[in-house]
Amino acid sequence: MYKFIFRPIWLLLHVTVIATIVLMINLAFWQIGRYHEKVDFNATVKERISNPIVPVEQLLEAIESRSESPETVEWRTVLVTGEYIDNETVEAVNRAQDGYSGKDPLTPIRLVNNKLLLINRGFISISKDVGPAPSGQVQIIGRVRAPEIRRRFRISDPAQGELLEVSNIDLERLNIQMPSELAPIYVEVLESKPPDSPELSRIAAPALSTGSHLSYTFQWFTFSVFVLVGWIIVIRRKIKTIKAIKTL
Repeated sequence: MYKFIFRPIWLLLHVTVIATIVLMINLAFWQIGRYHEKVDFNATVKERISNPIVPVEQLLEAIESRSESPETVEWRTVLVTGEYIDNETVEAVNRAQDGYSGKDPLTPIRLVNNKLLLINRGFISISKDVGPAPSGQVQIIGRVRAPEIRRRFRISDPAQGELLEVSNIDLERLNIQMPSELAPIYVEVLESKPPDSPELSRIAAPALSTGSHLSYTFQWFTFSVFVLVGWIIVIRRKIKTIKAIKTL
């Protein structure tokens, strides 16, 4: 009665069902992992944002001494004082914010200790031109960011030549064309005195949500149960059919 289970077509069905269930369970656990990553990220960002504002030089000294790294100081709030070097402005393109496509003007600022720090001055619509950076001494309250790393399938920037537009805020690459060495972090403007162009919008804060990862986890586990139950139902119906034929 049960020999049909070992026929090639049924063996193929068994393998397909088992592979599908394993895949769905792995996807469920992957979603759980993504959920915990989000939780940890949110906690880290909240903690760093709540830290007191410090002069950016303090964090740069800590990075130079290797007691901190760009990644461990990311999202801290800092005070920046210096003068923009407007003719070294580069535009970060292919940006999006609040449903609009645009770009971010990146302008180095010379700090009081003569070091250069790249400043992301804000977001502007792709159809608008970026105005000049404020002249003279500028005081900025900003958010620290670590350099962007090019990810797979993302557009890369040319390794040589002077760039006027970039897809990635890669400080090592931009450092090649700057008049002196760039700091290993950059800063997104939150407040500026004097104010920058009114066309510029503040860069959006990081989204501190856990997304839909838990609901996706539940869905994948549910789908795997449905497949398992469906598999059992198909086999039981086949057995009933064989029994009915034998009783005739």
